[in-house]
Amino acid sequence: MKFDKFMELVTVKVREIAGKDTSVQIQEVRKNNNVLLHGMTILRKGQNVSPTIYLDSFFEMLEEGMELDHIVRRILEVYVRGLPRGNVDMEFFRDFEKVRERIVYRLVNRNKNKALLEDVPHVDFLDLAICFYYSYEHPELGAGMIQVHNTHMEMWGTCHRELMQLAERNTPRLMPVQLCGMDSALKEVLEEEALGDLRQLQRETGKYMYVLSNERHCQGAAAVLYPGILAEAAKRLGGNFYILPSSIHEVILLQDGGKENGDSLHEMIADINRNQVREEEVLSDYPYRYEAVTGKVMEVL
Repeated sequence: MKFDKFMELVTVKVREIAGKDTSVQIQEVRKNNNVLLHGMTILRKGQNVSPTIYLDSFFEMLEEGMELDHIVRRILEVYVRGLPRGNVDMEFFRDFEKVRERIVYRLVNRNKNKALLEDVPHVDFLDLAICFYYSYEHPELGAGMIQVHNTHMEMWGTCHRELMQLAERNTPRLMPVQLCGMDSALKEVLEEEALGDLRQLQRETGKYMYVLSNERHCQGAAAVLYPGILAEAAKRLGGNFYILPSSIHEVILLQDGGKENGDSLHEMIADINRNQVREEEVLSDYPYRYEAVTGKVMEVL
């Protein structure tokens, strides 16, 4: 079955179950790195907010053999779980004074997000871009982030510079940094024997690695922008180090032993991105280098 036919059949079945007073719509949603997903919204009469249900993963379930009717039931279960108990007043979002204390930033790949960056305020950083979001914690909606678009910036009467100043202050406060050794970061993933091997390898090579993220492990690569954090990492690593962009959620800091090759680091990162990282979570294929004396981050090409 083709994906277009799948979306058509699912829409018909959801409408039949939801009833005539319910609007069921599908639209393309552009995610990070220009990844296009297909989001379904189910909006009953009198509701003003509904969760977006992405059908792409459900199509994969169909291809793996799941019955269509079962998939429809799963979609409706996701809808019910994500539905707020009542209408949500979003008028506050028009008032800049009510949102300014929760403006935060994240990092994205500049080249992979050209279309997005035409529509959102951003600041260039190396081959990346710093974008801005409103981080919310709502009793009905839970926690999440709303992308700040150019239209929002114009509505609020603000500018890139003010958004950056707010995000520099808010992001470390709302998403506290987490800087820990590689073995500590992986202790919940690796077996004790593998952890022992990793510690032994670091001792033998004299090269130590840290993982830099935030406590949520969500959009944590932006922690490289936190004031003073790279200088603190340099103290722990004994000087200069490489920043390996593991994903948009974290980076790996590798002690600079003076023998590393930029091409080999690039090949390693690119291979991991191709085979182990979801496309929309890739940050960059290239390493960066932090110089402790100057406090500067540079691309390693």
